[in-house]
Amino acid sequence: MISEKVKILIVDDEIDQSELLAGFLSKKGFETKSAGNVSDAVEIFKKQGFDAAILDLKLPDGDGIELLKKLRSIDPDLGAIFLTAYATVESAAEGIRAGAEEFIEKPVELEQLEILIRRLTERRKMVMENRALLESSTVNMPSQVVSESPAMKEIINIIARVAPTDAPVLVTGESGTGKELIARLLHTGSSRKDKPFIPINCAAIPETLLESELFGYEPGAFTGARKRQPGKFELASSGTAFLDEIGDFPPLLQAKLLRFLEDGSFFRLGGKEPVKTDVRIVSATNRNIERMVEENQFREDLFYRLNLIRIHIPPLRKRPEDLLVLSNKFLNEFARKHNKPIKGFTEPARSKILRYPWYGNVRELKNCIQRAVILTRTEYITPQLIPGEALEKEEVNKIDLRPLQEIEKEHILSILRYCDYNQTEAARILGIHRNTLRKKLKDYDIEKK
Repeated sequence: MISEKVKILIVDDEIDQSELLAGFLSKKGFETKSAGNVSDAVEIFKKQGFDAAILDLKLPDGDGIELLKKLRSIDPDLGAIFLTAYATVESAAEGIRAGAEEFIEKPVELEQLEILIRRLTERRKMVMENRALLESSTVNMPSQVVSESPAMKEIINIIARVAPTDAPVLVTGESGTGKELIARLLHTGSSRKDKPFIPINCAAIPETLLESELFGYEPGAFTGARKRQPGKFELASSGTAFLDEIGDFPPLLQAKLLRFLEDGSFFRLGGKEPVKTDVRIVSATNRNIERMVEENQFREDLFYRLNLIRIHIPPLRKRPEDLLVLSNKFLNEFARKHNKPIKGFTEPARSKILRYPWYGNVRELKNCIQRAVILTRTEYITPQLIPGEALEKEEVNKIDLRPLQEIEKEHILSILRYCDYNQTEAARILGIHRNTLRKKLKDYDIEKK
């Protein structure tokens, strides 16, 4: 039994089925309300509100998928389960895309239903607690952070929980997704916010200089070293050191970095006395660091030290909800900067922003909008100033004369890379069974990642 009654809405035009579910859930401590069609369900939901909904896929005045969209417009955190006597792969996929967490067939196994309901309501409780934590958190979101996508909102929730701690954080994601911004949020949300934040690009510093840059050096450590020089870790004392591009950290220095992470002490280059400092480490990479560990390019023990908390930023093309809000933000920012009276984007320009893949992520989008603001002579940004159209016309006029197998292999590889080599997701996008994909991987000698 649960201590607080969780409210469940049951929408099914079969009265016997609805009564069976309501009776069972009431005995388990849930509060239930039933409706037999879409319109009644919406009205009841508006008046009472619920923690989860059990929806029949087929209803007299519509379907469960459209109903869920209406209910989610009222309460985005609503958990949902679809019931149907007509289960097919297509209907299940459509239901899951609509936002239902679960999809089960009639006749319903009641014990399974109870497990699913409890899972949904626990998830809802956690989301609401995270939101409350975020609202009361010391994290001060800078003005440049805007997002509508669930993935980014969840990242902000994680930051709210992790920032007050000293836990090492590894931020992963493609170039241009904003990994340094996440690191700065972690710093400003911590008790170290008034202390230094020192960013260090591990890929930009030559290997021969990186050790002295990080750990400092003593006089005479090398030619030209006339006085003691503190390193970045000393300069970041009581604050945060951000190790960007950690995947490019030289193998010979990884052991020294590991020792520093273990006990907070190190030796300056040419030094004989240990130096101890209190620094929080946030690192980032756009590389597949797990694969680097497997290939012995990165120390496994160092990886586990850095990867205590992982924050992965999805590429912009996988969170289209953020495209227009970011575009509008950049537009307003650069219109003020360049003193141009621009009111917005034309509808074709907005459509083009949504279609373009933005492989350079937020950085590419920001540069594109700034360029458009500078070049436009009108009050609205037109599609001619958004990338993609010339490329599309060029592609239309091309004829690919390669053999079909070569094209198919290349396409499969592209989809696999897009899905980070998740074969289940790749098979779904390709519209084939996972076993079929596996056979093609074998036929085309595509190495499994």
